[in-house]
Amino acid sequence: MSKSKLKETVLIWTALLILGGSLGGLIYGINATLPHEVGYDCRLAEISPDIPVKVKEECRKQRMVK
Repeated sequence: MSKSKLKETVLIWTALLILGGSLGGLIYGINATLPHEVGYDCRLAEISPDIPVKVKEECRKQRMVK
């Protein structure tokens, strides 16, 4: 491989890495700023210590309506 061809290959790969990193950063940044809702499974609400009390109360209300 000639020296100019090697330089061209290195430049192309460098550009691809920079573009890929920029695209990944953009996707991460957009995803990080979007609101994310946490869903809870009401079937486990009464027995799971990880589910907040407010969620447990809401699950109880939903069960009473049914």
